[in-house]
Amino acid sequence: MDFVTQWIWYLAAFLAGSLVAWLAVAIWVPYVGEQEALDAMPGSREVGTAE
Repeated sequence: MDFVTQWIWYLAAFLAGSLVAWLAVAIWVPYVGEQEALDAMPGSREVGTAE
């Protein structure tokens, strides 16, 4: 039974850590739309096109 209790605590700690990481990224990294991201990369539209 000790193993199960320890495993549940590790699972809870993992989930809590994942939630904190997700919230940190959601707060500090601004959302960038696809078009804005493509506009920020010079020459991105030319990649893979046949001349």
